[in-house]
Amino acid sequence: METHAIRRHADGSLDVDFYRRRAARLRRQAMRATLTEKAVPLTKALVAAAILAVTAYLVPAADGTGWNGGRTGHHAGVSPSPAAAGKS
Repeated sequence: METHAIRRHADGSLDVDFYRRRAARLRRQAMRATLTEKAVPLTKALVAAAILAVTAYLVPAADGTGWNGGRTGHHAGVSPSPAAAGKS
């Protein structure tokens, strides 16, 4: 069994501040490691998925009428038939 040196003040009391600082440092290291290990790859995957979604949205339509999202004026140049105009 290993013995650990216990940090004490000159009066013999435990150096609680030393252990508190060390625990805080170890917590920060653990949080940083977890963030690097888990969040960064997840963020990379989400950014890649967003890029693919935007790319798929902006691909020209198969019929050559323009972008997939811009079909609001698709039939704007077609005039109505005379029979449909008289039925109003």
